[in-house]
Amino acid sequence: MFVSLGGWLGIAFRIPTFSFILATDNGRGSSGYIDPRFKRLLWYLIGSTKGGVNRAKILELINSRPTNANQIAEELLLDYKTVVHHLRVLSENGLIVTDNKESYGATYFLTPLMENNILSFREILARIGKK
Repeated sequence: MFVSLGGWLGIAFRIPTFSFILATDNGRGSSGYIDPRFKRLLWYLIGSTKGGVNRAKILELINSRPTNANQIAEELLLDYKTVVHHLRVLSENGLIVTDNKESYGATYFLTPLMENNILSFREILARIGKK
C-alpha cells in the first residue's frame, strides 16, 4: 500500500501490511487484534520451552500489577537470577517492557501488543493445562 502525503514534497512511501484477526472481548480481558505470528511466539515461549511455566506465571503477575524482579522472585518463590533470565527473554521477544532495564528496582509492564493478545495467552494456558 502506498501513502502519499497529499502533495507534500511529492513523497510516497510503502507501508507493510499485516493480516490480523479481530478478537472479541467476551468479558475476559482486553479486546483487540490477534496477530497469528504473535500467537505462535506465545506458544513457543509458554507452551514448548522448559521455562514456559515460569514465564506464564511471571506474565500473569505483571498483568495483575506492574512489578520488579525482586517482587516477582519473592511472590513466585523463584531464584532472583532465574526471574531476571525470564524477564530478559520476555523483554527481548516484545512481551514486557521497562523504562530502566539496568536499574535494580526496574518495574516491568506488559507491552501494548501483549495486552492486545491477552486472550491468546489465556487460550494457550487453558490448552496446555495451567500448572
